This record gives sequence, structure tokens and C-alpha cells, in this order.
Amino acid sequence: MSIITDLKKLKIIPKSHPPHYLLHKYWGRKPHNLIAEYISLFTKSGDQVLDPFMGSGGVVIESNKLNRVGFGIDLNPMACNIVKETLKMKVDEVLLEKTFESIIDSIPSEIIDLAKAKHDDGIEYNLDNAVWDLDQIKTVKYYKNKQKVTRKINKSDLKKVVNSNKLLKKYVNKGLAYPKQKIIKYVRRNGKEYINELFSDRNLLIAAFIIQEINKVKDVEIKNSLLFIFTSALPNFSKMIPGDIDKVTGKSGWQISKFWAPSVHTEKNVISSIRLRLKKYIKGKNDIQPLITNTKYFIFNNSCEDMANIKDKSIDYIFTDPPYGDSISYFALSSFWSSWLNLEVDYEGEIIYDPYRDKKEEDYSTRLNNAFKEIHRVLKDNKYMSFTFHNRHMKFWKIIIDACKSAGFEIINVKWVDQAVSSGTQGINRKNTLKGDFVYTFKKVYSTPISLSKNNGEKLIIQITKKLIKQYGSVSAAILYENLIPEIISKNSYYNSNNKIIDIEKFLSNNFEYSIDQKGNYGWKL
Repeated sequence: MSIITDLKKLKIIPKSHPPHYLLHKYWGRKPHNLIAEYISLFTKSGDQVLDPFMGSGGVVIESNKLNRVGFGIDLNPMACNIVKETLKMKVDEVLLEKTFESIIDSIPSEIIDLAKAKHDDGIEYNLDNAVWDLDQIKTVKYYKNKQKVTRKINKSDLKKVVNSNKLLKKYVNKGLAYPKQKIIKYVRRNGKEYINELFSDRNLLIAAFIIQEINKVKDVEIKNSLLFIFTSALPNFSKMIPGDIDKVTGKSGWQISKFWAPSVHTEKNVISSIRLRLKKYIKGKNDIQPLITNTKYFIFNNSCEDMANIKDKSIDYIFTDPPYGDSISYFALSSFWSSWLNLEVDYEGEIIYDPYRDKKEEDYSTRLNNAFKEIHRVLKDNKYMSFTFHNRHMKFWKIIIDACKSAGFEIINVKWVDQAVSSGTQGINRKNTLKGDFVYTFKKVYSTPISLSKNNGEKLIIQITKKLIKQYGSVSAAILYENLIPEIISKNSYYNSNNKIIDIEKFLSNNFEYSIDQKGNYGWKL
């Protein structure tokens, strides 16, 4: 039985991320079992597997588990940090916790006192959470003898807010530093222009002091683990967590792939947040230790436009997740962490569509063409490459498919795989979101024709949409795009009647009705 036949029969039910994939936030993670299934199908033990757009490292990690030699390349230094920390041997848990607690003990009492709330009995307790409405603190929550207490703010709380600003200035004058990096416009929201504006003065001061002390730790492995844990906790004590004024609670985690600070937001305790992440770090490391092998892996912090560190025709299989055009601004979002670590980031080299940085279709296309030529060079003859991709804009599909064909790749299979867990953005935009990814598999050849004809896709869209509406009564955006995109690509029908790249959303809106049914499901109808 051929590998292509096996691929066509392959059915994958996505699994949720295990603890070792939850050590640190990152975007666009694909189901680990999807990656493992593809690697297992196309390779054998000892083979070399490459991910030229490594991200958080699913391909390198799963390759290691399967005794394959993993190569991961990413221009984003934060991505490289995450993968290295995930795969490194387990650190001394006792020393890790002891070092962290010694850092907390070193924080001056006047800073620690800022994160306390005074009870009616005059005793101050560690603040668990506060909820703000814009720039006004409204309610606080703390625990007295393990009993939860929630109340509206009083004069003591307001005084601590004022003192936080004064002490922040005092310690900055003494040399304390915090990130003041300007937020890239593409991800900027709510008028927040600088990274430091995403934190309250109180949390900014405490966090700045903690990372200052972490950087003094002499044990390199312990220090790197603490820096990793620190950055993983940053979103939780930022202003980006929506809050409930009455319950004095906040949602967990970074909700959308933008720097959005909702008007009503939480101010969680910095020290408690980092302690919680430390426990999750230990849990994740304990989870992965029995799974990783002694097989070598290689992580390179450079662009896949030039993979000089990988030999010609040395790679047995490639599985990757290239940037989805304008979907996620990885480098801009990673600045939330890299700014605290003072990492040097090559923003100019990023492959993305971002008109605010003059990175438009031409730049995106040129860089992807360079990348896939390099990918073709390092892959062995007659071997395979798979990538995941989704985007509702056909201009990005045409760019990436043309780049593959131009490099010398031939499409042999297309699959749709659902996501195991919806993202925060999908939860907010549930009306019209795609809930999975296409997995395109290619074979390395040397010449693949690129059609120069501009085939009209309008009739094709109408035909497929009507067929699906007849089948389902109304058809969701997810199901519709799952059926439309492969057909448009296979028939090179990217264009409308004016010979412009077709805007599927606009065309559908002009020809069909998009509405909600009695069960609350959105879909296209006649």
C-alpha cells in the first residue's frame, strides 16, 4: 500500500494540548496528535524532520518523542526560547522554588505592602484581585483566614494606588527598569501605545523588581527557567484580562491576538500569578520528561529564507505552519515578552502582511518564494512537505500555493482538520470564524506548472454554496470555506468577473443571506 493511499485514509480527531504544551502562551498551536500522525506516516526512526516556521515547536517536540531528528527554524527569538525550555532536561524543582521565594523575600516591604488590602479589623491581607473600570479601581478581593472577602474600595485602597505611582518613580530613579517599547500598530488597541501601559503602576513596579532579581541569579538554568515562568505569567497580571466588578473576578489568559485592555479589567496579584505559573511549569516538565528521548534536535534563530545551516537534500520530511498572511502578528505579539527580556528582534525580516509596516502582498510573496525555494533545496528528492493553513482571503492562498509550485512542489493531498479547542478570538467572533485548518501535502518535484489564466470563481462559489445549502438548510462559514477553498485552488479560480482576486465574503453577501437560526447557529441561506 502506498504512502499516498495511507494518507487519504488517515482520519485525525484532534486532541487538546497536554500540560507540556501549556508551559507558555503561543498562538496557532496545532493538535500534537495531528503532527505526530503525519511525522509517523512519512518518516521512520532516525529520519530528519524540519519545521522552517517552528513557532512554539510542536514539530520538533513530536519528532523527538518519535526518535526523529528535529530541525526547527524561527526568526522570532521568543519562539526559540519556548522550544528550548520545553525540551531541556528537568531542572531542580526544589532549587527553583527556593530561588523564587528568596527573590520574593528580597522585595522591599514598602513595595510588598502595595499589594495588600486592609480589612475592617485594621489588618492587611494579600490582595488577590482588584477590578478596574478604565483608570478607576472599583472593587478588591482578598482572603482572611482562607475566607474570601470582596468589597468596594476604601481610602486605603486609593492611597495604595497613589503610592504605587510614587514608588514606581522612586525606584526608576534608583535604576529600576521596565519595558517602554512602542506597540506595533497592527496589534494596538484601546489607545495603548507602549508595553508599560498594559500594566497598573503597582504591578509594573513589582514585576520590574522581580525580573531585576531574576537576572542576578547565577545558576544559568534556574535563571532561564525563572525568566520563562515570569514571561508566561505576564498576561495574567496585565490589564488584558476582562473583569467582573461585582464578583471581583477575571477571566483566565490572553483573550485575543491583540493588545486589548478592556475597560473593565482585572489587576491580579503579581506574586500569586507567578507562583501559579511556576507550579504549572513543574507539572508540564514532569509531564514531558518520560516522553522525550535522547535523539538530537536542532533549533536555529534565523529566517528560513536562508537555511545555510542545513545541507542540500538532507531532510526526509517537512511539516510546517507558515504565517497566515494577516491572521496573527507573531512578532508584534511576542514583543509583550521579548521587551521584558531585552531580546533583539528582526521585525523587518518577519514574513507577514502588515500594511502599517509597509509589508504588503509583494513583500509577503517575495519572502515566501525565497522560503519555499530553500525548503525545496534541503528536502530529499521525491520526499514530502505538509503544511497547515487557513485564511478566508484568496489573495493569501494564491501567494502561498504559487510559491510552492514555483519552488517545485506538487499538491498530492488536502485534508481539513478541526481544532481541539477554540481560541479566544473565535469565541468572540463565533458568527463567522473558521474552526480548523487545511493540511496541504506536496511532493518535491522539479517543475510544476503555474496557470497564467485568470479563471472566474463566481460560478463555482454559487454552485458549491447552493449545493451545501440544499444539503444543510443553511451552511456555516466553517463548512462553506472547507468546501470552497480547495475547489478554487484546484481549478485556479481565484478571480471575479473583473479579473481581480475574488473577495469571497463580499461575493457571498451580494448573493446569499447570512442569518441566525432558532438554535443560535449562524449560516448562509438562499
